[in-house]
Amino acid sequence: MEEKRVRSKSEEKRSQIIDAAGALFITDGFEKVSMEQIAKSAGVSKQTVYSHFGNKQLLFTAAIDCKCEEYDLAPNKIKQPMGCEEYLSLFSQQLSSLLISEDAIGMFRACISGAGQSEVSKLFWEAGPGKIRRQLRVYLEEQSKLGILCIENIDTAAAQLMSMIVCETQFQSLIGLPQSKSTEELKQYATQCAQLFYKAYRC
Repeated sequence: MEEKRVRSKSEEKRSQIIDAAGALFITDGFEKVSMEQIAKSAGVSKQTVYSHFGNKQLLFTAAIDCKCEEYDLAPNKIKQPMGCEEYLSLFSQQLSSLLISEDAIGMFRACISGAGQSEVSKLFWEAGPGKIRRQLRVYLEEQSKLGILCIENIDTAAAQLMSMIVCETQFQSLIGLPQSKSTEELKQYATQCAQLFYKAYRC
């Protein structure tokens, strides 16, 4: 059995800061939150916050990145060998779960409320959807080189799969409506998206 690595005090403080910042960004919006507020909420000094994150932009990016990491979307996070169709199904299921999570919905809303007023939307896109898409694109390129997938335009294909996974449930959550699909139904939908994608592009 693999032993769980004990985090250092510095890592614990970094995690506290990210958690506190993420919660504040969601409730108050990027522009209204100060590094001093984050420090107070995390129970650390402002100097400690700055020692881990040079500015608020880096902290916001880290909060987004940390949330994405929880869902193990990157291929290199998979610990056991996995076939292409199986990986695409797992990726789609995990992305679907991430998109409707409370934190993701909260961040989406924060970006919408601050649209055109700050760089928050750009920061969110680069650390979240943009990064996930880049990771998927690399994986699709590898599968194409192996002769498993035959894709003429990798960038378009990556966009297609991610767009398929975004469904009405996420939009309903964004505007405050109850979700129309259960967790199991969303999982099945995501799996079907992956299967359609694989059938369309397999060699």
